[in-house]
Amino acid sequence: MLKHQKKWVANLLASFTLALVLFVPYFAQAYTGITIVMSAPTDSNLEFVEAFKLELMNARSTNLRVKVIDLSEVEKLVVAENSELVIALGVRALEASSKLKLTTPVLGVFTPLPTFNSLLVNSKRMLGNFSAIVLDQPYSRRFSLIKTVLPEAKNLGVLLGPDSSSDMDDIREVGESAQFNILQESIQLQTDLIPHLTTLLGVSDALMAVPDSLVYTRETVQPILLTSYRHQKPVFGFSQSYVRAGALAAVYSSSKQLAKQAAEISIKSQQLSSILPPPQAPKYFSVALNYQVARSLNIQIADENVINKKMLALEGQP
Repeated sequence: MLKHQKKWVANLLASFTLALVLFVPYFAQAYTGITIVMSAPTDSNLEFVEAFKLELMNARSTNLRVKVIDLSEVEKLVVAENSELVIALGVRALEASSKLKLTTPVLGVFTPLPTFNSLLVNSKRMLGNFSAIVLDQPYSRRFSLIKTVLPEAKNLGVLLGPDSSSDMDDIREVGESAQFNILQESIQLQTDLIPHLTTLLGVSDALMAVPDSLVYTRETVQPILLTSYRHQKPVFGFSQSYVRAGALAAVYSSSKQLAKQAAEISIKSQQLSSILPPPQAPKYFSVALNYQVARSLNIQIADENVINKKMLALEGQP
């Protein structure tokens, strides 16, 4: 789990522990079904649904029924006490589901941690029946990827904006523990992006992209990647699509992997009378590499499966 997740969860647990104890009898009842709410019938959402159903079927330890609805049906969803777990796919689905009865357990997927934080506070829900598998990959995992792909890299550049600046302390601490020297540039206006990026690339061995609504957008993807390429510096992205666009590598979690984790949470929480765990980072992950970019930058990289196995070993996963 990301370090800032740990801090955030720890603070909330301290605040809500008493409330949770008092209200557990109110919503502690094993649910019998699962309703999946889709923000839109995208390929990733549809793949999640099919993989989730398959995971439950393969588990053979549960007889949970599963139904799928879209956003237009959420307001009509009537859940008797907490007889159903609601799994919300996407930000809009989680926002709509957060307005259901407070006794309804809700698990978000495909949602960034800051968005979950905001919904938790604004909906007045509680940990225990409102949680998520957040989109954010742990920084330790991202640094592990960089170390595995580019073992000689020492100076790592990070370009931050208003959304991501609060993560700097965590990035620096985790990065330094991974033996990286973290170099930072921050911007407040998009017009400052390329000048600050150029400065950063002049002193860095590689750039680690951190999600930020000002820095990394559809409009800035190509300028960032082209500028980095001109400086012959690789970019480590935060998604599979970023690698396809021209980043050297990224760690990501597929819909099937998130479905597997969601199924595990669903089964376990049913056994615990519908108590959901705190929000957590993706447990299962894959590695995406851009071999064409590697060749252009004269970087020798191993096969994706080899790198993935090394990272799994570092995390103690089989």
